Amino acid sequence: MSDSGGTASGTTRHVPVLVHEVIEQLRASHGGSFLDCTLGGGGHSAALLAAHPEVTVTALDRDRRAVSRGESRFRDEPRISISLGRFSDMLKLVGEHRFDGVLADLGMSTDQLSEGRGFSFRDSESLDMRMGEGEMTTAARLINEGSATELMRVLKGGGVGREASRIVAEIVRSRPLVSSHELASLVARVVPRTAGGSHPATVVFQALRIAVNEEFEEIDAFLTAVPAVMKPGGRLAVICFHSLEDQRVTRLLRRWAAGDSAPAHRRDIVRERPLGRLVTKQAIEPSKGEIEANPAARSARLRIFEFAS
Repeated sequence: MSDSGGTASGTTRHVPVLVHEVIEQLRASHGGSFLDCTLGGGGHSAALLAAHPEVTVTALDRDRRAVSRGESRFRDEPRISISLGRFSDMLKLVGEHRFDGVLADLGMSTDQLSEGRGFSFRDSESLDMRMGEGEMTTAARLINEGSATELMRVLKGGGVGREASRIVAEIVRSRPLVSSHELASLVARVVPRTAGGSHPATVVFQALRIAVNEEFEEIDAFLTAVPAVMKPGGRLAVICFHSLEDQRVTRLLRRWAAGDSAPAHRRDIVRERPLGRLVTKQAIEPSKGEIEANPAARSARLRIFEFAS
């Protein structure tokens, strides 16, 4: 969800995705005020600021490390303000401010994978997976204290298929599990890796990360709040990296575009007007060149919604 990484000096290993497309679709080259809800390493915010001298950016991130790096990176840039907070804190953090464009990049980052926070299969000391390190629930707590029923709910809700029951049974039999490397090895024993396929623990880690960080609840809170912070004619850009996110986002954007879908004969229902239009009938995907330069971009999908003037 954020792309924090690197060091406290503001450096980052993360390469932001679909930067040209985001700048073009948010029409940042015309100037305006923008809300970057996932500051991370600051790549998208930097591109927005570079697009026009009159662009201003308000940036948020739930990750204290990302906020610290951003404050260092942009310490000499008066056109950006940075705050710590979740999507569900957005209305409180931006106050009465209204924006020409809002961006949320829902992806993980190279930097978070390299910080020893449990997101990587190779992490040998941590089974954490918290985006905001001050938050309560960790992956270790879910894995080692959750019931088999709860673990099944977490894995199935995060996209794990019929192998979920075998994985849960092995977790319960083998716990306590201390590290992400230990968990990844356990999953690999239960679910053999297919030739040319991703690591069998990939979706398991995705499911745990979603549950630990309440990602679906936060996405819903974000989308509920967005209309209140948009200027008329403003645009929302959302970058998703897996189908569960993309389906959730797209379903609501289509409802916004359609307005109330109640049957026409029900005259007793107060109908909602469409909020605007879904600009991207099909998601914008990275170019072949971008994927070759940054393989992590291959699953990125960009959706754009334009609010009515």
